[in-house]
Amino acid sequence: MKKKQSTDSGSAAQATPPLGERERRLLSEAVQIEEKLIPGYVRPLVMLIFLLVLLFLVWAATAQLTEVARAPGEIIPIGQTKVVQHLDGGEVAEILVDEGDLVEQGQVLLRIDGSQSLADLHQMEARWLALTLRAERLLAFAEERIPDFEPSRIPTAYRIEAEDPAAELTILTSPHMDLVNDQHEIYLNQAAVRDSSLAVISSQVDQLRQRLVQLNNALASARNHQNLVAELLTMREELGRQQLITRTELVETRRAKVTADGEVKRLEEEIKVVQEALTEASTRLQDAANQFRRDALSERGVVRAELAEVQETLQRLQARVSRLEVRASERGLVQDLQVLTIGQVIQPGAVLMRIVPTDALLEAEVRIAPRDVGHIKPGQDVKIRVSSYDYRRFGNTDGVLRRISATNVLTPAGDPYFRGWIELTRPYVGNDPQRFRILPGMSVEAEIITGEKSFLAYLFTPVTDIIDRSFGER
Repeated sequence: MKKKQSTDSGSAAQATPPLGERERRLLSEAVQIEEKLIPGYVRPLVMLIFLLVLLFLVWAATAQLTEVARAPGEIIPIGQTKVVQHLDGGEVAEILVDEGDLVEQGQVLLRIDGSQSLADLHQMEARWLALTLRAERLLAFAEERIPDFEPSRIPTAYRIEAEDPAAELTILTSPHMDLVNDQHEIYLNQAAVRDSSLAVISSQVDQLRQRLVQLNNALASARNHQNLVAELLTMREELGRQQLITRTELVETRRAKVTADGEVKRLEEEIKVVQEALTEASTRLQDAANQFRRDALSERGVVRAELAEVQETLQRLQARVSRLEVRASERGLVQDLQVLTIGQVIQPGAVLMRIVPTDALLEAEVRIAPRDVGHIKPGQDVKIRVSSYDYRRFGNTDGVLRRISATNVLTPAGDPYFRGWIELTRPYVGNDPQRFRILPGMSVEAEIITGEKSFLAYLFTPVTDIIDRSFGER
């Protein structure tokens, strides 16, 4: 049975190869027919197109394109036109410029009559000096020394409002010697009153001290006498016991002993009273001296407080005097001159003229759309196209976004926008700085660089927007 099965299996194996040969033959014929129907260049072309598409997709996914937010605007000078005003107002004393004049920074433009301001300043300076001398006199009185009214001792200079923090104005004491003499005379009278008041108490103290010395000497003598009497009493009591003296002599000796003891006790009590009186008098003397010192220092504190107020007033008056000369804040051209005649009265805060800067740096003030402001921040680079110069021929200039307005503003038509200020890195376009200069008033279009995006993302952005909107509607 097993032999028969193996024979059948071998027959089947020998029968299979002829079927494979037929299939291969048919397949070969089909390929030959296909090659005859399709031209030979089609397949390489398809492969080339596939490779090109693949390369394009790879490039589109990796190539980064710049994202920009466009904002129109104009060129303006940084700081814009300078308005010249006068804080205090007054009568015009001198006009030193005309309309259209070129002025330098710090140049005097006009002067205001300052006779009243100068009078007020000199009056306040005299008061300041009087208070300063008074403060020195009181301090010298408290320290029990002669006041020193020399400039090296007296701070005859006060701080003034200036750019230099150490700036000060010196008040000469020579025109005010009467103030110095008055304070010196007051000091002499004040010291005389103090000395006379203290002299009375000091005299009492000296008398008590002398009395105390006398009592101490008397006490010493009384104690010596007491000791002698006590010794004599001891001897006579011994003799009395031996009946060598009379009783009368013994009684007299005992009486002398009692008298000596009483004298010592009396002197000790009197010394105690005198010591208490001396302590009280010394305390009164010290208290009186301290009271004079406290009164002087207390008065000096009031003077110092008043002096601080006068100092503030002096600084204001000095600043007012310094403003009598109206100066140019920077180099530029005089424009819109409002002061025309000498003697003209100007109101406080009135506009006197305007100065258009000539050397100021330029910046672009642009209008940023609200849809773009969320992607914009200060410090971003900007490409600026100037409408006066064709950017295809002359190129553009660069800048940096310096700041953005905190909130939006409205155009006359009611459209909102945010203001942005762009600092120019080059005040010209092209390669020649002198030929194609950018001037104030020129219109520009700023391209604020907000980031980068791949080309593929640009292609699919409309598709994703359509999908997001289409599948989200009700």
